[in-house]
Amino acid sequence: MQTTLFLSRAAAFLRTISRPVVRKGWWHWARFALLLAAGSYLGHELRDDKRFTDIRFAIYQYQTRAQRRGPVYPQHTVLVLLNDEDFWGPRFESREPLKRDELAILLDKLNQAGADTVALDLDFFSPIPDKPDYEYPGFLAEDQLLKAAIKRMCDAGRHVVLATDAEPVAGYDAGTGPEVEKASIYTRWLPELPCVLTGYTDSPDDLRKIAGVKVLQDGRSLDSFSLAMVKVGDPTVYASMVNSQDKGFRFGEFLTPEDFSPRNGRQFVFNGEAVRNMDPNLLRQAVAEREVLLGVHWHSYAEGIGHYVDMHDTPGGREPGTMVLANYVEAMRNETWTFTAISDRTVGILEWAMACCLALVEALEIHTAWKWTAFVLCFLLSVGLSFVLLQNLGLFLDFFIPIVIIVVHTVVEHLLEMRRELKHAKHLIKELRS
Repeated sequence: MQTTLFLSRAAAFLRTISRPVVRKGWWHWARFALLLAAGSYLGHELRDDKRFTDIRFAIYQYQTRAQRRGPVYPQHTVLVLLNDEDFWGPRFESREPLKRDELAILLDKLNQAGADTVALDLDFFSPIPDKPDYEYPGFLAEDQLLKAAIKRMCDAGRHVVLATDAEPVAGYDAGTGPEVEKASIYTRWLPELPCVLTGYTDSPDDLRKIAGVKVLQDGRSLDSFSLAMVKVGDPTVYASMVNSQDKGFRFGEFLTPEDFSPRNGRQFVFNGEAVRNMDPNLLRQAVAEREVLLGVHWHSYAEGIGHYVDMHDTPGGREPGTMVLANYVEAMRNETWTFTAISDRTVGILEWAMACCLALVEALEIHTAWKWTAFVLCFLLSVGLSFVLLQNLGLFLDFFIPIVIIVVHTVVEHLLEMRRELKHAKHLIKELRS
């Protein structure tokens, strides 16, 4: 008897709940499906829109650093950024490619100061790709000086990371087909330099994501520049990254330029002149047993004129490309600073689930205020879910697309509701006048 009564009440409750949904008719739900598809498409289109990059980066930075307490600073890396004083000065004479004899001097200074690894974030590509062994005769002597300096690093038991890149094979656009490694002037040196590793410097389209391993046309694996550095500094972390399902392409925390500023008597960024001229003991204190990245940070047209070269918008602010690579190293060396992206399938399910819940609320015959409350709750749920997954499970959910879907659906539904009410009001006025 009690079971029958319970089932009867349950059936009545379901009929009450489903009545507004059924009464909406097929056109309402067809429109809902169209709005859902349109919102999903618009969200994916806007995801890479530069106009929203700063906002998304700012939210991401807040999410990833919400639990940090106290100052944050680079724990493993030091930067040597060749600035206007170096590039536009008498040593480098604004020449590109950079004078390799001057680079050799800096490499020797860092070697003597005890730098564990020196990573040269500089171009060494062959001037004639079809002749990878070719070098301009006027540069051969200074090339040999750089090679000798790298050899001295090897003899001292240290490591050098050199920049390379991958390019699509003939007939393919970037990212659409197999890739091969670009020819570099140092390629013929590698058999004689066992301490040298190479890594590509291209970053993913989304700079929040660390560059991982690429598989080339010939089957070889090519590490990113930062991964190659981690391979030297912490082989265990490197193995964990490259053997994971994402092949090292994870989201990571970002240090800001302010985090690289001097503190407590320690300095993390130098220019070339400082390395050449500072007291050897002070230089040793700064770089000993650390990974040093040597890159560029000069003005493009003349000293102090034009924009800075190789600058990028990141969650940490606008940073030199070499600082971006250092960020990736810092994130990988501290594994709590990297996050695995939730799969596209899971994200899609979450997007559609929230949109469907909102559609069901819209179908109910309740006050408009409650419907807007449901919209706000869905928004907060998206943000909260992203934060909880990131902080507790190390999973990153980009809630931008779900928010776009929710906003599009809610706004259009309420505009249509206002349109219906307006037509009804006009109809009533017409009847009263007649």
